[in-house]
This record gives sequence, structure tokens and C-alpha cells, in this order.
Amino acid sequence: MAQFILLLQGGEFSEYSEEEMQRIRDEYYAWSQKLASEGRDLGGNELAGTGRILRKKDGQYVDGPFTETKEAVAGFFQIEARDLEEATAISRECPHLKFKGKVEVREIVVH
Repeated sequence: MAQFILLLQGGEFSEYSEEEMQRIRDEYYAWSQKLASEGRDLGGNELAGTGRILRKKDGQYVDGPFTETKEAVAGFFQIEARDLEEATAISRECPHLKFKGKVEVREIVVH
């Protein structure tokens, strides 16, 4: 089995109350539990809405350029699947897609 990371990008959550957000988080948790019951879930987490992007320019480290909110990585899941096709099929059930988010599926290169 290969390992894949599912990068959850964007999503529209600002209109939800804290109570609704908890129900949404529960939905993500239930999906991860389903993956775990199938022996596929290797972990994952929600990421904070703020962070820092560093780059080196003229020998100095500088912040930015910054990622637009709609492209920012909101969280991730790490899963096992036979190949990219199976990982993609699994990703189609990710709750993040219901909230106008995107899921980027990338194979992890294990050395």
C-alpha cells in the first residue's frame, strides 16, 4: 500500500455558528473514523487559520508572499491506498468537498 496526503484547501466556513462548526468537525471526525475502521487512516488535523510563509531573498528570510485564503491549506489527512486512483476515489467522500473546499491528493515518497 502507498501513502497519500490529502491537503484540504479553502472551504467556506465563516457563516457558521460555533455550534454548527462543531457538527462540521464531528463530520470530519466520523469520516476519519470510517477510514480508520478500514485500516486506511494514518492521521490528520485541522490547521490554524494563521501562519507564516518564509522565503529567502538576497540572503535574508522574509515573510510572504501570502497564500490567498481560498487556496490556504485548512487541514490534512494521511491515508493508505493501493494507488493514486484509489486514493482519489476515497477522497471523493471527504466532507471538505461539501463546503466548497478542494482536496489535493499527493503520494508521499517514502525513502
